[in-house]
Amino acid sequence: MNIRLLSLDLVFKRGPESIAFADFSYYYGEMGAGKSSIARLVDYCLGASLEMTPALQSEFTSATLNLRIEGTDLALTRTRDEKTTVRARWTRDGAFDVVLPIKHPAGPVVPGTDVEVLSDLVFHLARVHPPRVRKSKLDEDSSLERLSLRDLWAFCYLDQDSMDSSFFHLDSDASPFRRLKSRDVFRYVVGFHHQRVAELEGELEEVRSERTSLEAGAEALLKALERAQVGTEIDIERQIADLRNQAAETSTEILAARELQGQPQHAIESLRQRARQVGTELESNLVAIDDLEKSIAESRSHLNELEMLATKAKRAATAEALLGTVAFARCPRCAQNLPPRATGCCSLCGQEEQPAPATYDVVDADIKARSTELQDLVSRREQQMRNLSRRVADLRTEKARIDNELNEASRTYDSAYLSQALMFERRRAAIEEHIARLQHLKTLPQQVDQQRRQADAVRVREDQIKRDLVTARAAAERDNKNLRALERLFVDCLVQAELPGFEAGDDVTISPSDFLPVFHPGGAAGVVTTTFENLGSGGKKTLFKCCFAIAFHRLARQINAPLPSLLILDSPMKNISERENKTQFEGFHRMLYRLAGTELQGTQFIVIDKELFAPATTDAFTFSERHMRPDDGPLIPYYRGQ
Repeated sequence: MNIRLLSLDLVFKRGPESIAFADFSYYYGEMGAGKSSIARLVDYCLGASLEMTPALQSEFTSATLNLRIEGTDLALTRTRDEKTTVRARWTRDGAFDVVLPIKHPAGPVVPGTDVEVLSDLVFHLARVHPPRVRKSKLDEDSSLERLSLRDLWAFCYLDQDSMDSSFFHLDSDASPFRRLKSRDVFRYVVGFHHQRVAELEGELEEVRSERTSLEAGAEALLKALERAQVGTEIDIERQIADLRNQAAETSTEILAARELQGQPQHAIESLRQRARQVGTELESNLVAIDDLEKSIAESRSHLNELEMLATKAKRAATAEALLGTVAFARCPRCAQNLPPRATGCCSLCGQEEQPAPATYDVVDADIKARSTELQDLVSRREQQMRNLSRRVADLRTEKARIDNELNEASRTYDSAYLSQALMFERRRAAIEEHIARLQHLKTLPQQVDQQRRQADAVRVREDQIKRDLVTARAAAERDNKNLRALERLFVDCLVQAELPGFEAGDDVTISPSDFLPVFHPGGAAGVVTTTFENLGSGGKKTLFKCCFAIAFHRLARQINAPLPSLLILDSPMKNISERENKTQFEGFHRMLYRLAGTELQGTQFIVIDKELFAPATTDAFTFSERHMRPDDGPLIPYYRGQ
């Protein structure tokens, strides 16, 4: 990613201060002048927390980082009290001035884009799709999450505090979360996230989201049907058939009432008779539901008892396995010698030994079989209770309707024929209305089944994509030419920096499992190895880590990997004397200048250190230096401390 820092505009209580950056910017001088604060403030504008030195606590107000990303100028502003957001201003396809979250996205901030946080904006302006990796490295079904700019930034900003204490969070002392993130960056840069892998991961995420949505929709519909006490499609069809039979009977009764000579029975009597029938059936169903609830509770209690029995049986079997073969010579309670026992008697209690009980496996199998039977019984009874509950709801509705008709019939008390006709017509209308409602509800179980079938079909696609992804990842990791190139570049950087103990013929291996470089002196994979952790010298560790970062950027440039074209080195000579270790001091800087003008031309360097070693020529890049001392040229011009 072509990212270039233009300037850092700082606002202090007594005035502003602007720092312009060249292709190669070098800040050096005494401690306490604010050299490291320059890098920290750049990092702060890009989303990091800020270490507030006494000077910054006293005087700092805000910082604005001006940078250019793929030809687009971007200004990022943060005040000292802003913890979670940054203000971003840029012009591309329109002028934008927005406040972005640094973390915790809450939806798109820029219309028409996927920009939700600061990292997304940088990738968006760089015209790079953010890489996506599994959130859990142990679960293949884990959702995908984006690698952020901060994850890549760890290989672009080597801060003074962790320069000699952590190897890019890949070592054993790093937190598991940071270690896994760093490994994701390595896989991404060295090419283990090939285009095919990225495409499959994106497709898998979409398919998994579709399948989850379908399953959630089906589950929501099913719960809604249960709350409405609507059964399966077969149950609804059965209810519709029963209602149609009732409607036909009602129509027959209407015709019979018309043809009947004389005065028929008054509707009130028929309604009362029907009300008694409905009430009786309702009461019997309520009693049946109560009995089922008690039966289910008893079965669940038995299940709990079986679980306790299984636990006790397991404990007894464990105790028997531990103690069954022990030949006691002394009493375990009083430690006295045990008396002789007759053959066939227990040496401890003296009782006649009984045949061995059934093995734990037999008991466990019997308990599991009984538990399965009880669980099946509970499931059947719960289904019966749901069916009865639906019937109770229908009966209550019908009873309420009959009661209303009784009240209406009692109030009007028409002729027997008219009352019978009205009763039958109302009953038929109610039945037809109920049928229409059930016909509408019948589509809901169909939708549940349809969504489940669609989810099953999507799951088949998901499983196939998973298999393809495993194959693609394996193929990507077998293609390790970029990893081998990184090994060669790393050795070359160490040799150019003239770090003691490393020669051009040394062999280095970087394992794809942890990406930690291991050196074998002289090219022989023997018992003597060199790693970051066993270097011992703090000075060696800083140069070792710096050389690796430079080699990493060289590889990214060669394979056109989307790593920010920026490298900030805060105190590479942190533990090295430029006089006592002059060879390493000069060799390292000569390597930096040589690469800045050749392979890494276009990569911006910011070096912060104690002493200056100027380049012999700056024909290939612009160079700026600033000598900083507490009393002459500090970061805060007027600040002299306490």
